[in-house]
Amino acid sequence: MPPPPEFSALLLDIEGTITSISFVKDQLFPYAYDHVERYLQEHFEDDGLQGIVSDLRGLAKEQSLLDPDQVRIVRDDKAGAIEDLVHNVRHWINTDKKLTAMKALQGLIWEEAYRRGDVKGHLYPDVFPVLELLCKRSPPTPIYIYSSGSVHAQKLLFTHSINGDITGKLSGYFDTNVGLKGEAESYKSICRQIGRDASEVLFLTDVEAEARAANEAGLQVRLVVRQGNAPLSEEAKKDFTVIHTLDDII
Repeated sequence: MPPPPEFSALLLDIEGTITSISFVKDQLFPYAYDHVERYLQEHFEDDGLQGIVSDLRGLAKEQSLLDPDQVRIVRDDKAGAIEDLVHNVRHWINTDKKLTAMKALQGLIWEEAYRRGDVKGHLYPDVFPVLELLCKRSPPTPIYIYSSGSVHAQKLLFTHSINGDITGKLSGYFDTNVGLKGEAESYKSICRQIGRDASEVLFLTDVEAEARAANEAGLQVRLVVRQGNAPLSEEAKKDFTVIHTLDDII
């Protein structure tokens, strides 16, 4: 194992990096799938939901051109709209779409789940101790999150984690509003926003395409291997340093 990297800021992926894929796939996604209809029926007129519903209507029009057999144009009446929205959201969950408006709705559903105590955010055992160590450095190392899940959903996970509320350890959050995770420009934008040279930022992810995009943007990169993750290609293992725990960056 090479020596730990030197970095002045840490950028973390979530799923498969600091939380298990099974938590997201087997708990969060099914919860949203099962509860989306009830949630829309109970909260359809809520002010906080209206903007998301409007975005989902527009998204349905766009996606129906790409997937006309599965995606429905959302009707105007409440009952019809809820039926169409439920159909579309469940289809997008099943096909693992990374759509910002859908992620925003999932975030609201998960917020209710976290507050009810139905779920707690999973973190691997090595994560919290490393975050604590980085925060205790002089000066503290800022830690940022970049996930395809909405910023709202990210904050929920860290507020209601199995280690309690750890949001005080985190300096900022990014989602697909900054750009797609497979595009180098997204990482350049993050570096500009946090005021760091790309070479000073360490990005941890379990996804090869994200690693390559971040590397192209000039960031330091480590590929994280966790049980249950998709296997890395031989090329990825050759091109990037692979770690199995966050302890390897300290």
